[in-house]
Amino acid sequence: MTAYLVRRLVQSIPLLFIISFVLFAFTNALGDPLAVFAESRQRPSAAEREMMVRRLGLDRPLFEQYLVWLVGNDWMLVDVRGDGSVMEPGTRRGVLRGDLGLSFVTRQPAWTRIEERLPSTLMLMIPAYVITVTLAIAIGVYSATRQYSLFDNLVTGLSFFFFSMPIFFIALITIYIFAIILPRYGFPALPIGGTGDGTLPDLVLHMLMPVFCLVAIQLAGYVRFIRSSMLDVMTQDYIRTAHAKGLSEGKVVQRHAFKNAALPLITLVGLDLPFLLAGAVVTERIFAWPGMGRLFIESFERADIPVMMAILMLLCVMVVVFQLLTDMVYTWFDPRIRY
Repeated sequence: MTAYLVRRLVQSIPLLFIISFVLFAFTNALGDPLAVFAESRQRPSAAEREMMVRRLGLDRPLFEQYLVWLVGNDWMLVDVRGDGSVMEPGTRRGVLRGDLGLSFVTRQPAWTRIEERLPSTLMLMIPAYVITVTLAIAIGVYSATRQYSLFDNLVTGLSFFFFSMPIFFIALITIYIFAIILPRYGFPALPIGGTGDGTLPDLVLHMLMPVFCLVAIQLAGYVRFIRSSMLDVMTQDYIRTAHAKGLSEGKVVQRHAFKNAALPLITLVGLDLPFLLAGAVVTERIFAWPGMGRLFIESFERADIPVMMAILMLLCVMVVVFQLLTDMVYTWFDPRIRY
């Protein structure tokens, strides 16, 4: 196992470098960051704009910009005016040394922007994910053990309905029902803290609708996935053997069927867990939730490259880490798997 882990970690290093360069190239092609960088200031002159371009290194070739983003530019001199009269040392230390850069919009460190939004995202995503997985396992297993029953048909129909609905449509319907048709129950449709008192009950009320939307859109796919996996396992010979030995239905499902049906579920969970940190882009935008998803959209609209790259690279690293953890969990669920 140790040799396998070391080999996977070594393989991940060049993969992350390739991914980071591709993402850097795409984000730099989105637009002119200086157009938004100067929004909060007076319109810069041509000379001032040229100086800003040199300070940010935007006049250099793409690969050189990538190296500066990766390893920093404190080892080189920056020609501020472009005529060689003013040479200043660079101030970037690079991503490899923990410097994710400064936001083009707020001039704050990119990691500071992430630290401000990450708690709000986790506050929203963790309850939604726990509820989704718990309900999906219960509903999916129960539906598979009662195939073609009224409950199974109802679950199948609702799963297809919610799975086919876009998240923004479910969010708008949720706002219409709870905040307009049923306003007496106190469900807020305004941004968090917009009209609330900042207490825990107020926070929970603000969380209910976005959490409901996330659970509704994710639960449909998870239930279908677990039901299909359980139905495939229930037809295996060892399940019939367990029944022939006189084991109860509950013991057969818990000890034999679900444990083997959970292997594909582990893969699905391992792929989705990193996105807990990325947030829910559409849901956070509709409900004005101050999380990572909304931060990414704001950075995208303003071509705030350092913040976008920080979010994307955080997501990529977490995908690699969680995939490695998923492979390790496999060995616990299925002792036959060895690396």
